[in-house]
Parts: sequence; structure tokens; C-alpha cells
Amino acid sequence: MITRLAAIIFSAALAGVSSEALAQGPPINTDSPILLGISGKAVRTFGKVMRLNKLLQDGNEIADPMAREVTVWVQPFAVPYNLTDDFQIAGIFPYVNANLNTRGPNLSSSGLGDIQFFAKYAFYKRDRKNETFRAAGRVNVKLPTGDEKAAPALGSGSTDYTFSAVAGWIKRRAGVYLEGGYALNTSNGGVDYGNGIAYDLALGYRLLPAVYETYPSPQLNAFLEINGATTAKNKVNGVADANSGGTTIFLSPGLQYIGGRLWLVEASFQYPIIDEPNGLQLGTAWTASLGLRLLLY
Repeated sequence: MITRLAAIIFSAALAGVSSEALAQGPPINTDSPILLGISGKAVRTFGKVMRLNKLLQDGNEIADPMAREVTVWVQPFAVPYNLTDDFQIAGIFPYVNANLNTRGPNLSSSGLGDIQFFAKYAFYKRDRKNETFRAAGRVNVKLPTGDEKAAPALGSGSTDYTFSAVAGWIKRRAGVYLEGGYALNTSNGGVDYGNGIAYDLALGYRLLPAVYETYPSPQLNAFLEINGATTAKNKVNGVADANSGGTTIFLSPGLQYIGGRLWLVEASFQYPIIDEPNGLQLGTAWTASLGLRLLLY
């Protein structure tokens, strides 16, 4: 469960860095169909902390005699690169630190998580004065580079694939982004991991400046996102594991400051509005992130 949640956390690193003078920068937790521009390359990193401290039985909180608390910190480094104006490739290299505190022994592990690579193609563009609509498709591969035998595990031990599409509409100060994806998860050590779907909605608004007159110009953007994932139950030796899979949906407000053409900083807080893991599992209390993106030429 911990490694699956860590994968969800650093999948947000798939979002790119916009190099264009549009209404606002890219969403914080949702991908963007706007690529970097020809020959563009970038670096994105953010520290994201997730806290799990409530025991749920089919989505209902119950007393936990072990008083379990899990804290996961993920520090992904995403390096996207544009091969053309419309085609982008990238690698994501995460450092993971996981801690499990209980009434009994406490466990801690840290190290490289599961590395990801993706390719994204922008297949539709429609640009008008002070307005744009774009759509892109993406294929993502997660490799089993994290130590799945660590306690807590740093990886799943499986090679997984995600196929997704993202669309974005931006007009003047406002933007709307939609993303949907299907995760095809494979097996490791007799465990067949359940496939999943992810769904994201992001609303963005440029708070400052009210009128964008010159480029580049510093700007402050606000985002309100809904980020959700539903995963099927795992199977162990062909038998469904009742205590696996489920649905978590976050409400994710955030702020983003763009200091110029080449960099931005951002922060987001995610609170679960739906937290319904199947069977008996720890639920997510919150996540928080603080990050930096750099556009390089």
C-alpha cells in the first residue's frame, strides 16, 4: 500500500513547465498538454509528504490497537525534454523515505524508488487571441528499481504501464485542465497488482497581475484541483486480497509564483474528500508539497 501511494505522489512530476506567455503556469498536481517549446528541456523537483494515521474498515474509521502512523516523503526529480514542438520524453527519478510508527517496533527505510519514463504527444492545438485549447496523450512506464524487500518497501517490484490523455483550455486569466488515465499493473512474487484509473480536474486563475502586458512578467497563480484514483484489488496466487485497492479523491488547493520565463515555485495541500480503501487499510490524512521548476535552453 505504501509503495502504491508513493507512486501516486511522484506521478505528479509528469506535469511540464510552460514556456509560453499564457494566462498562468501549469497545474501543480495535474498534467498539462502544453509542452516546453522546440529544443526545450527542464528540471522539476518537489518535496511531497504524505501522512496516513487512521485505520479504515471499508472506508469507516475504527480503533487501531497498534496505533499505526505512516509518513512518506518523496523527492522526485523529473527531467523532460522536447524532441519536437509536439513530442516530449522524460525520466522521473524519485528518492523515497518511509517511516512506520506503531506501539511495537518502528520501521524506517529510504533510497531510490521506482524510476519512471514517459513520452507525451500533443495531438491537437487551437490558438486564438488570448485563448488556447490543447490536448495530448501520454504513455508511462514504471520500472521496479525500488527495493520491494525493504521495510517499509520502496518499490512494488513490478513493471507497470499507464496510458492517459490530458486537455487544457486557457483564456486570459483562467484555465481548466482535465486528465484521465488507465494504469496496467503487472505482478511480483505471486501478487498480481490491481489495475487502476486516475482522474484529475484543475481550475487555475492568475491572481496577479490583473493585466498581462509584457513578457516575461512575474505572476501569481491560484489552483484548485480534484485528484482521484481508483484501484482494483490485488490477487495473491489467484485469490483476491480483500485488503487492497480502493478509491481516494483529494481536494488540492495550491499557489504558484512564476518569477520569470525560466523558473517558478509552487506549493499545494491535498485533503482527502473521499478515502475508501477496500477492507482493512490505513487511510490518508493529508499530503503537502513544495516544489521548483526550471526551464533550461
